[in-house]
Amino acid sequence: MRRLIFAFVCLLLAAPCRAKIITVDDDGLADFNNIQAAIGDSNDGDTVLVADGTYTGEGNRDIDFLGKEITLRSVNGPKNCIIDCNGTEIDPHRGFYFHNNEDANSVLDGFTITNGYEQLGAGIRCEEASATISKCIITGNSAEDSGGGMFNYQSSPMLTKCTFIYNSSGDGGGGMTNTWHSSPILTNCTFNGNSTLDFPITGGGGGGMYNEESSSPTLSECTFSGNSAAAGGGGLSNYWDSSPKLSNCSFSGNSAKSSGGGVTNWWGSNPTLANCRFAGNLSDYIGGGMYNLQSGPTLTNCTFSGNSAQTSGGGMGNDKSSPTSINCTFAGNLAPDGNALACDSYEQQNPSKLEVTNCILWNGEGEVRNNDSSTITITYSDVQGSWAGLGNINVNPCFVDPGYWDPNGTPEDANDDFWIDGDYHLKSQAGRWDASGKTWVIDANTSPCIDAGDMSSPIGYEPFPNGGRVNMGAYGGTTKASKSYFGQPVCETVVAGDINGDCRVDFLDFAFMAFHWLEGNNP
Repeated sequence: MRRLIFAFVCLLLAAPCRAKIITVDDDGLADFNNIQAAIGDSNDGDTVLVADGTYTGEGNRDIDFLGKEITLRSVNGPKNCIIDCNGTEIDPHRGFYFHNNEDANSVLDGFTITNGYEQLGAGIRCEEASATISKCIITGNSAEDSGGGMFNYQSSPMLTKCTFIYNSSGDGGGGMTNTWHSSPILTNCTFNGNSTLDFPITGGGGGGMYNEESSSPTLSECTFSGNSAAAGGGGLSNYWDSSPKLSNCSFSGNSAKSSGGGVTNWWGSNPTLANCRFAGNLSDYIGGGMYNLQSGPTLTNCTFSGNSAQTSGGGMGNDKSSPTSINCTFAGNLAPDGNALACDSYEQQNPSKLEVTNCILWNGEGEVRNNDSSTITITYSDVQGSWAGLGNINVNPCFVDPGYWDPNGTPEDANDDFWIDGDYHLKSQAGRWDASGKTWVIDANTSPCIDAGDMSSPIGYEPFPNGGRVNMGAYGGTTKASKSYFGQPVCETVVAGDINGDCRVDFLDFAFMAFHWLEGNNP
């Protein structure tokens, strides 16, 4: 009997405690009237629910999770639950401080964090901590140094559906700074109206986000709009071996006093960008959409439209860099030299090496500037004004609806012009994707850029009939690629062996099959 009792007691002691819900309300009935006290009373697995209201003062700012694996959640979302830090230069405070090895099981969900003022990370600061942060609005915070909205040091938090708006910093990262091997994962996040205030000697910047010292976040479905940098990278700046991965991200209306209105990549930063959009960004120097200095970004299925630079490289500027652009579209970009691309290094001493394949460069004459004897290889691309290279053409790409510069009522003054973006799908008599109607439509004519890409490039996800050959431009190789037209209606039934979709099985199909034999390029 004693043994049975002893075993039963041991089982009770070993059984995990049931997770509890702790309530917080600053002016009503609840377990606690401040957030920090509730966290202090919590255990791993607990949930702290915070009622609607504006929380300020001690216990409701500089909030520390204390290394606990808990969920801190507002009852009715960020617009109804506000952390007002009331921080000033004399009396600095921030919203949240993670620094006790918090991991993804430490969850912050549904708060507005505002009026923080700190040297680093005025809204949220993470040091060697990687919490989960979702549905938060980080707004109106200011850092004396870096990371107005958020600062991450050796941390890789996960952020989902968060908004960084109107935050500022004296140096890098008005919205967010990631430093020393910090690689957060951001999904569906927005950076709008953030700014850096001073021109840092170190070459920082990044009005929306600043990555440095081998920090390589992963961004998906993120938007950078209306951010500004006193130095480079109005939207995003990557510095010292920082190589983020971006997919389906948008950069629009960002500006930089130096280079890279949308994005800058500095010294060994080699980001990869897929299906990203750059529209209406402005640089006071070089690279309206993007600027690369001793870096090698890889861009696939990206669109650069209506970006502008005061000196060169309306779409992209380069200095001793090696960018690769595959299936990209450059349209309506502006610069005194090189509307689409420019290689324009300091004193013409640092040539670049550009690889451009299956792209469309259609901005007017003077698409490319080579001012430093760079190696620029453009193949299987549509270049307005022509460019020597295998498979290149010089013919109207037949965009569905090209963007344009609106003179704003003063056609004599170009300084106040603004960009109206367009639709850069290719017209097709066999069918092209209508982004507004979310359907396929038939056009009266067909773009010459359809089935004009490099035969060695995989056709990827292009819908049938796809000609067995990738299209030029930003939608080539994607599910939204315009369909191939062969002078007759599209086949009602897919015929076995008809690789290109021309309703016949012949030697052309065999040629496509043989050319790609055993490549293993299935998407």
